[in-house]
Order: sequence, then C-alpha cells, then structure tokens
Amino acid sequence: MMFKNPSKSLGTLSLFVLSGVCTVAACSSGSDSHGAPASVGGTSGDGTGASGGRSLPTGGSGGSGGTGAASSAEAGQAGDGSSEGGLLGEAGLPQGVVVVVPPAACSETAVWMSATPLSAVSTAAAETLLSITSDELDIVFLRAGAVFRAHRDAASGTFDAGTAVTLPDGYVATAGAALSGDGLTLVLVSTDGQSFASLSRASRTVDFGASADATAFAALNERSVQTLEHYAAPVLASDGSSFVFTGFTPGAAGLSVVYESALAAGEWAMPNNISNSVFDGTGTARKLPTGLSSDLRTLFYFDEGTNTETAIFRDRPDAPLYDMVPLGQLAGAAPNSACNRLYYSSSGDVLTETD
Repeated sequence: MMFKNPSKSLGTLSLFVLSGVCTVAACSSGSDSHGAPASVGGTSGDGTGASGGRSLPTGGSGGSGGTGAASSAEAGQAGDGSSEGGLLGEAGLPQGVVVVVPPAACSETAVWMSATPLSAVSTAAAETLLSITSDELDIVFLRAGAVFRAHRDAASGTFDAGTAVTLPDGYVATAGAALSGDGLTLVLVSTDGQSFASLSRASRTVDFGASADATAFAALNERSVQTLEHYAAPVLASDGSSFVFTGFTPGAAGLSVVYESALAAGEWAMPNNISNSVFDGTGTARKLPTGLSSDLRTLFYFDEGTNTETAIFRDRPDAPLYDMVPLGQLAGAAPNSACNRLYYSSSGDVLTETD
C-alpha cells in the first residue's frame, strides 16, 4: 500500500483506477493468478477467451441445497439453490465468448489520503458509523451506544447535529443497520438475531416511523427459522436491487457466510452464498459487510477475527468475489457513489478520506 500521509496511514486504501474498456478474455480488473472459484453448487463453466483469463461461471444449475450437512443450520449455509456465479446469474455462456468489462466504480490500487473526522457527527462522545447513503446526504450512527440520524443538503456541506432514532421493541442496531439509497428506509436486525425488518419515513428530514415492517423480509426470516442461522450486518445497494448480510451459527464451531439477495416483487428472494469459502468466517469471527459499491462490484467487510477491514472485488455483479485489498484496522467502511470518498469508524470517530 502507498501512503501520501504517513501520519494518517490508518484507513488509507490503495485502489487502481481503470481506464477504457477491457474484456474477460484479454484482461481483468484483478489478478488471474487465483484458482477456480469454490463452488456451492451449479455447473462452473471453463470457457475463456483466446488469450486466457478468468473462467466465466455458467450458473447452469442450482446449489447444493445443503446435501450431507450435519445439521439444519449447516444445510442452510451449504446452499439454497444458488449458483456460484453471484446474484444475477449469467447462464449458458459458450466457450470463447468475449464479455466486456467496463471500468468499476471502485478500483484496486490508488492512494487515498487526508483522513478527517466527520464534522458534527464526530464529537467528544464515541461514535460508530452504521450506514451512509451513497449520495452522502444521510447517515446513521451510534453515539455513546444510542442510534442517531443526521442529514445535510449537499455532499460538500456539514451534517446537522443529529437526532436520536427510537427503535421499536425487539430490534437493535448493535448487529448493524442499513439505509436505503434514498434515505427513507432503515433496515434493522431483531434482538434475537433471526429476522430483519425496516422502518420508513416520508422524507429525509423527519423521524423514522415507530413500526417495524418485516413484509419484504418474509422469506429470509422464515429461512432463519428453518436453518437455525442468525443474521447480522445488513447492507442495501444504493439502487435497491441487492441486499447483502451475514448469516451465521453462533459459537466458535459455527459457520459464518456472506449472503446476497435480489428483490423480486417487493420481497427479498432466497439468498446466494457469495463468500464461497473465499472469505467465510466462524460464529465468533464473522466477516461482516459494511458497504457495497454503486455498481455492486466491490464489497467492503469487517473481519472480527483480525479487527480489520477489507475490500473484495469482482468483474461483474454476477461474478465471484476474488481479489482483496486490506484496509487496515478500521471498521464500517462504505464508499460514496463515485467511490472517490470513503467513510469509516476508528478510535471513536467517524472519518472520511478522499482520493
């Protein structure tokens, strides 16, 4: 990693800005030195372009469905009819097909600098970032353990002092919370960790409603009952098309995986396992999603085992996540829409860095 500001090396992210358009057959946004993706079911295509490069997943069949799992929880984590290709599933690609890979919103090796506490959000109290909209206008955070929201009219402006958010009975923010891209919805995790629900509001400058609505999460919540999994760390895509979260079996012997779900007819569908053994965790050392790029090609997550943050990349929203960039000992990293500004928590402050 390269640092332009040695005194603020914490949280400096090395990213690479791609220019132009390349193809999977000829080049890649990441390294081609990694092995084949770990499969959780489905047929993995081996077709590449004439110049070699990353295999294109076909996503031709369902997941493993947890066959042979020792428990119902393991069965749910082993597979839910998902393909290893990712959320959107590009199927049936023949060998030699050239797929255009446009530049990603986030890149892998440029230098970020000038870490600065976020004015009005970071105070003498201890603050922790929960979620920020990709347009940078709304933020939800913990202040001395209580949930606060704040708003500003422009990304270049200053947030207001913040207003406390009253959570409904049975829900907490200690397991994470997620703002929708328009700032009007806040996703929470239940106190028992086995369900999601959301609060809503009419505008960005008013309080969230007091009633938790679990309608959109009905399938996911029913799934947790069947698999005995618990949920944490919800993250919503800025366009509302994707929902990323951690599912885990509590305890050191439990498995922790990262899931991604698509919205269909107003309800979040059965999720795909997108950690795929590449960045799985345990029940006590989980990988917790914290941010998702606007193009769905970069996921940021916090590793409880090492207390560090990582960015992991993929060539397309439906491709496996492979190439990792360590971000250091910070937490809650989330990018803005252009991925030229990063927000995160460190040492009791919410900070931001710009490219």
